[in-house]
Amino acid sequence: MQKFGGGCYCGAVRYQIVGPPAWSGHCHCRSCQLALGSAFVTWAKVAADDFVVTKGEIKIFQKTPGIKRGFCGDCGTTLTYAAENEVEGQDWSADAWFSAATLDDPTIAKPKTHVFVSHQQPWIKFADELPTFPEF
Repeated sequence: MQKFGGGCYCGAVRYQIVGPPAWSGHCHCRSCQLALGSAFVTWAKVAADDFVVTKGEIKIFQKTPGIKRGFCGDCGTTLTYAAENEVEGQDWSADAWFSAATLDDPTIAKPKTHVFVSHQQPWIKFADELPTFPEF
């Protein structure tokens, strides 16, 4: 299986995934907006065993109990998202979630949907015809 690399803006943190992401989508939730300073973020996932940090260390920030957001401690790039408990009735513990834009080749993450559009900023207009969901 092919391996793909990614990392933060300054290069202090690098990671590798095995195979292309199993899923990718645009999240418009208010939590992601605030954490990233953006209207939405494109997350991707692979099996947890298929995500390895190859350089540096991902720092963790936890505002909401059980939700861990990973970032580069040097440049601040958001890298990962992990949930210790079920999210919207789904167990994500077997997955490694990461910001698709941090891939060296982000085109391998092909978003399938927009989620949490109930939090969508009114100045964002969809032109991609992907399915949308008010929550996840």
